[in-house]
Amino acid sequence: MEQKINIHETAFVTASFRAADSDLSRDNFAHLWANEVTDRHASKYMQSVSLYEGVAHCLRNRYFLDTLQRLIDIGQIDTLINFGCGFSMYPFHLPPTLLYIEIDTPDVVAYKKERTESWQGEGILPVRDLRYVEADFNSPSLEDLYLAVHPLVQDRKCFILLEGVLFFLGQQDTVRLFELFTRLQGKDTYMGSVSFTPELEKMEVFQKLIEFVEGNLEKNQQFNYQTIPHNFYRTLQQYELEDHQDTLSLAGRYISGHDIRTEEVLVENMYLLRKK
Repeated sequence: MEQKINIHETAFVTASFRAADSDLSRDNFAHLWANEVTDRHASKYMQSVSLYEGVAHCLRNRYFLDTLQRLIDIGQIDTLINFGCGFSMYPFHLPPTLLYIEIDTPDVVAYKKERTESWQGEGILPVRDLRYVEADFNSPSLEDLYLAVHPLVQDRKCFILLEGVLFFLGQQDTVRLFELFTRLQGKDTYMGSVSFTPELEKMEVFQKLIEFVEGNLEKNQQFNYQTIPHNFYRTLQQYELEDHQDTLSLAGRYISGHDIRTEEVLVENMYLLRKK
């Protein structure tokens, strides 16, 4: 019987997805995380849930990479805070002038720090100003996380990135997290967030996802499934919604003449918000 994987180990799977089509994802370093086991998990995931999942993850990475670069080019960002960073590789595709703050569970942070520092030492990865912060997004209080991050970002133009996280959190965890964001960010700074909508829950592909998660992921007692309506982002008092894309709209932008069966796509929604 194949061993189940922990939630944090999905970071390896998403890296495998990005590595499988680096022309689309524009992640030329994702292959560093891939190995036979993670590639097997990624293949099993696509076969069980949706054959388009690899493409969807590549599109998400490409959208945020392009968005970040555009905002950097016009002087709107000098710091990227990646909440739930997993094994994403944005810092190594973006300018060395930025401060990059990588936040995730202790095991992910420890392993990512060790591997990236090793690859930088070997000249495989370019050197970047990286800070690593351990966090538990399910914690009833995020004050320790605020105290760890705030001194690093005072008076800086921060972009907060939140992808691949909200599905695994509960509603109250999400409220606490967004309250933390408002404390960390100043006026006219940006946030990128990713989530599923409740409408997706009615589709067979979403039910396949739930079955896969329940059957193949180890879950802690605080595990929750969460979908978030568009209105959540539209009505945030401290933020203004500047852009909203989903997997299908990005496919139209980045994949010429694509022939995607929409009913088989686990559609993610990408939101770009500006702090008021």
